[in-house]
Amino acid sequence: MTKKKGGAKFAKAKGLHEGKIKALFSTPDAFVSMCQIVREDETIGFMTPTYTQRKLLEAYHDNNWVIVNKFRQAKITTISVMLLLRDCMYLEGVKGLLIAERQDTAEDIFERILFAYQRLPDDVRMPLAPGKKAGATQMQFVHGGGIKVLTAGGRSPAIGRSIDRLVITEFGEAQWQKKAAINIFPTVNKRVNAKVILESTPGRAGSHHEQMWRSAMEGTSRFHPLFLEWWEDDSCIALEKGFAPTTTEREYQAKHPGMSLRNLAFRRRALGTEFVGDARLFSCKYPSDPYDGWLGATDPVIPADVLKAYLAESQPDPPMGKHKCHEIESPKPGHQYIITADPAGFGAKGDQSALTVFDALEQREVAFWEGRESPDRFYQRLLAVQRRYSMALLAVESNAAACIALLKDNGAKNLLWTDRNHPGWYATQKRLREAEARLVKMLADRDLKLKSRGMLHQLLNYDGSRKKRVKGLDGVTHHFDRARTAVMAADVLSRRRFTMSESEVHSDYVPGQVTIGDLDKFKDRQRREANTPFRPMSRWS
Repeated sequence: MTKKKGGAKFAKAKGLHEGKIKALFSTPDAFVSMCQIVREDETIGFMTPTYTQRKLLEAYHDNNWVIVNKFRQAKITTISVMLLLRDCMYLEGVKGLLIAERQDTAEDIFERILFAYQRLPDDVRMPLAPGKKAGATQMQFVHGGGIKVLTAGGRSPAIGRSIDRLVITEFGEAQWQKKAAINIFPTVNKRVNAKVILESTPGRAGSHHEQMWRSAMEGTSRFHPLFLEWWEDDSCIALEKGFAPTTTEREYQAKHPGMSLRNLAFRRRALGTEFVGDARLFSCKYPSDPYDGWLGATDPVIPADVLKAYLAESQPDPPMGKHKCHEIESPKPGHQYIITADPAGFGAKGDQSALTVFDALEQREVAFWEGRESPDRFYQRLLAVQRRYSMALLAVESNAAACIALLKDNGAKNLLWTDRNHPGWYATQKRLREAEARLVKMLADRDLKLKSRGMLHQLLNYDGSRKKRVKGLDGVTHHFDRARTAVMAADVLSRRRFTMSESEVHSDYVPGQVTIGDLDKFKDRQRREANTPFRPMSRWS
């Protein structure tokens, strides 16, 4: 038996033409081009790979693990299962598995596999194992290899054995993503020459699927990322008589080289029919770039297009450090900092507390912490982080009174008050809506710099609700606690322009000295003093 590159051997069987079988591996599209399918016009014919399908063929040829971010109806599943059929049919003992979310999807896919198999020429069609017929979900070949199709439903599928080839379709729709990563992929890892295709349209923002995609884009996983542009496919065009693009459509086209007017016409038609004018939903099924289409809140406070640029530049949340927080940047001499905090109360079942540190001078996120911690422990964490960051201005949401009381009782310094009678940042509906508007503007103008992926995912899903629970990147549910700290920071930072100072250790301050009103007064004073360059800029006083 001849050994194929990668370790597997070509299987032999009576009546098979060895030379032809080897030739089917000579180019990425050799085998699929001789497979017959039922075309969209209901005719039967040989596959002619599209431009986007060829990109997957090439990626699969050059890489063992491929994760595909695709558009709807890209026909990637069809090309993936033909590769699965080729390898399992001709490579001795190779076992393949396809996992689909729904039963009807699994049955349809297996019918496509069986249809192509039955119409192969006799001299290249590997016989089935003696006494074994192709069932509804599996087929076994004479050499010991075979294909099995599993339906996961709402649960992670049980594999029970090592597999050599794996195809998972529409992974983004699955509820069992994290369990699959834990239970399935280690099984594949045991096989040195295993090959994997994981394909899907974008799914939920912050999901395990998105994390896997971003890790692949960053080169920190074994997956090779393949993004497929929808406008490169001939099926994504429309011929609209007298079509004239709007200014918004022209701007959209300009961002994507190669997009034609016929592509824009297709997009307009889709928006007017199945997507009823919702560009957000269109992007989910027809992403325009590798970071587009991940669905957040239905009615987000922060527009997704504003956050997209931040997500493209984001970095994974750093591990917990020794200073009671996750540090993106360590303190810089002479810089002023603010800490915004959203504490949970005593007995708040399952609620999390969160804090974020911002460099007030550069308006940059530099550290954070989020977790379940009672007020009597959280306030101590706040004080420790405050000391770490040059006695930062401490803005704590006052609606959780326990933490505020503990800070006051223990002599917390440089604590922001709403006014002289209300310690902490008091979140009235009016103040909250104003602060959210300030945040949107600062992000749109790129004035506030956010880097941590966990924060950005919360903002992408943030719709202003305090009742809704959403799973974070670590799988723990939250009430948008980190997102709320960004809202508070936007309110504070937009009220005063901070300046560099040689020494800004506020050891002489007492609670109640700094209020939101003080911030506004300082801002007004700074505007006046800007015309008097020989007067020093005001400090907290």
